[in-house]
Amino acid sequence: MRPSFLSVTLVMAVVTMVPSTFAEMSKKQQKQYPPKDELPDVNSAIVKKWVAEIDWSKVPKLPLAKAKYPDCPDCPSSKKLIPKDACWWTCDGCVAKDDIEVCPRAKAWGLTYDDGPSEETPRLLKKLKQANVTSTFFVVGSRVLEYPETLLQEVKDGHHIGLHTWSHAGMTSLTNEQIVAEVKWAEKIVFDVTGLRTKYWRPPYGDVDNRVREILRQLGYVTVIWTKEWDSNDWQIPDKTITNKEVFRNFKWALSTVPKLKGGVITLEHDLFTQTVNVAGPLLDMGMKKGLEPMDIAQCVNDPNPYQNSLDKKPAAKAPAAKAPVVGVKNVGTEQTPLVKPKEVTPVVDENIPSEGSEEGVVTEAKAKAASANKLALTATSVVLVAVSAFFSL
Repeated sequence: MRPSFLSVTLVMAVVTMVPSTFAEMSKKQQKQYPPKDELPDVNSAIVKKWVAEIDWSKVPKLPLAKAKYPDCPDCPSSKKLIPKDACWWTCDGCVAKDDIEVCPRAKAWGLTYDDGPSEETPRLLKKLKQANVTSTFFVVGSRVLEYPETLLQEVKDGHHIGLHTWSHAGMTSLTNEQIVAEVKWAEKIVFDVTGLRTKYWRPPYGDVDNRVREILRQLGYVTVIWTKEWDSNDWQIPDKTITNKEVFRNFKWALSTVPKLKGGVITLEHDLFTQTVNVAGPLLDMGMKKGLEPMDIAQCVNDPNPYQNSLDKKPAAKAPAAKAPVVGVKNVGTEQTPLVKPKEVTPVVDENIPSEGSEEGVVTEAKAKAASANKLALTATSVVLVAVSAFFSL
């Protein structure tokens, strides 16, 4: 018996109700985390527990910086107004002894990308894979909530994961409790998805002082900044305060200083926007042509244990309803159970990666969404139609 036209129409109507992506966490899973891009509630039981684990007698009592959340705090009109014991990197360039600002070995290139994962990250991952390069992704917890599959793909491809807080707030403007919440919630979601407990972190805007550092030390973290003059400034491209050509010209100048450097460098780039990913490929090519050796931060500092649970012998995560093992996890030595089942990520890619100095975008956000939605819709349609055909053939 063949299905009627009305039956097929009903099937197609049902297909249109299929969620736009199967990679997102379920709503039930999402509810256990704070709202995206908001400061977590410090009065929750779990945050109070985390706060109670800190020895506050060791944390310097420094004044909170002034900032409009989540922006970078404003610096005082004079450096004389900054407390001498603050060592406030953002406003006086002070680097603590255990901050990581450079790679010790000459020509070692600590390649880092902040603010993701995003819709654009898979395109960057493809470029890095083609170049046989791994890097450190300093991820924002709120973005992991949106793109857990992309985080898994980063791990599968051998990249190193670091933290960039939950909502990307200027840390010196937050209370002690808010700092703990920002870091621990970001840590928790990365752990829940991958089974990895992060060890390295980068403060948003590089905004860190001795109060923030001590809290992070007690949470098991190493602070990573970037080498002076090696901020790509790609983050200014979406705001149109800088052009692609200016980014390339500045990077070319930085590369000219390599022979004079005593060690290697750590760069700052971003994988949040189309424009920043557009320049990432050319910057990578430029650096490698000049002899820099790109690597993640753990490799940069020769750390064989890039995560807090690298030496764990027992599974670190027991997430509900997930049976597939984490893929691509290094030095953990055990099978983990992430919230999201790993699968091959098929990024929407325009092969025409811009050459040095190009101002053209590679792929727009709208095209990426449309292509992804079409692919998922076709898959869902095929499955439903097969089922309907089988039913009416009975």
